[in-house]
Amino acid sequence: MPKEAGDQRRNFRFALLQGTFMRINLAFADSSTVLPAFIHKLSGSDLLVGLTGSMMMTGWMWPQLLMSNLLEHRPRKMPFYALGMSVRVLAWLGIFFCTITIGEQNPMLLAGCFLGLYFLSSSAMGVSTLPYMDIVSKSIEPQRRARFFSLRQIYGGFFAIWVGFLVRAVLGDASEFTGILGGITQAFKTFTMYFIGSICNIETDLGFPYNYAFLFLCSVAAAFLSFVSFLGVREPIHPVHATRQPILQHLKQGPHFLRTDANYRRFILFRVFAHFSGMASPFYIPYALDTLGFSDATIGFCIVSSALSGVVSNTMWGYVGEKYGVRWVLIITAGMMGIPSILAFSSGILPISLQMPAFFLIFIVGGILGNGMMVGFMAYMLNIAPPRNRPTYIGFMNTLLVPVGFAPTLGGFLARYIGHRWLFALSIGICIVAFRIATGLQEIMHDNEVEAETQA
Repeated sequence: MPKEAGDQRRNFRFALLQGTFMRINLAFADSSTVLPAFIHKLSGSDLLVGLTGSMMMTGWMWPQLLMSNLLEHRPRKMPFYALGMSVRVLAWLGIFFCTITIGEQNPMLLAGCFLGLYFLSSSAMGVSTLPYMDIVSKSIEPQRRARFFSLRQIYGGFFAIWVGFLVRAVLGDASEFTGILGGITQAFKTFTMYFIGSICNIETDLGFPYNYAFLFLCSVAAAFLSFVSFLGVREPIHPVHATRQPILQHLKQGPHFLRTDANYRRFILFRVFAHFSGMASPFYIPYALDTLGFSDATIGFCIVSSALSGVVSNTMWGYVGEKYGVRWVLIITAGMMGIPSILAFSSGILPISLQMPAFFLIFIVGGILGNGMMVGFMAYMLNIAPPRNRPTYIGFMNTLLVPVGFAPTLGGFLARYIGHRWLFALSIGICIVAFRIATGLQEIMHDNEVEAETQA
């Protein structure tokens, strides 16, 4: 028992370290700010901006049903996590090299290479997600999961605040910063200019797209540290199915879950509307750059706003999850979903002096909302899944949601015809439906998972 308790503490810490580095990784290549701005500057196409938003979600979702069939009968899931994360790190390294070698010479070729490698990276993340979730669920007790995901976001968000300032300086003018931050930023920029220049045999002032290449390189480093941190987890060995199921039999399990579990159906429906409600989010930055006339450097402050509010709010999400249940985390976040779109819709008619504060408020609320969704989705999925069938339960759900991953692409298509503001208005309506569905979710938790496995 003491050894088990020691392993639990060790696993909690290493998993927390992994989550912190992963949050830093995602901040350097933020899918709602940095990447839409990068593709927008390369192509000027709303459709490609929307497709970028879809690549992350669809790539993450599509492998999971196949992975669940490969995983469910295996006592150890860590090798599959290592495979997925290795490919993810290499894919982002490829994005970095494409950016510095192609540069501005052929922007559409660079955009195409980026989208292909980004989809590969997202798919690799889908490969690593199920083993990650299963290892976390075995390593952390159900009643501590909301707290774990909350702390994961708090620590990662704290560092993401400083990442935001660095992004602000890299995409803007580092001379605006003084003191330690200015010195660190200028040192980073000098090193990166030398590094990129030596590889490409060019002289650069870290203008576009080399400034984004620097961010991608930082993202690679954080992803690698996240990867090696999780390898420190001692994976517990729990009972599994004796043999791998035939693929056709495996595929039948998903529809069986849908028929027999009403809460599973409702949670999937809630996620459908939640994804569609977010189809406008990749267009906040293009709207700010084109219509409101903001500079690229504003992106850094948007990241800071989102990360800072996320850090503050995560103490609340952890408390709500432990005190009132994960269901209430989802209900509260669903009630907040429409606020960013309301603010974006209204910003165009505000006085110029209020447009930038209103826009930062979008990302302040977005940080609170995004962290709440992260805590709620992850903890709720683990809590409602039958322990022995957890990989299939989660994998089928995520694979079923692959089509809704194209919601941002649909948003890009609609933006061409109805404009950004009416796209924001459409998102508001979808958010109302998502909130109504969330109120019908039930609180379910397998308190004794070993006992639950014997009854499954």
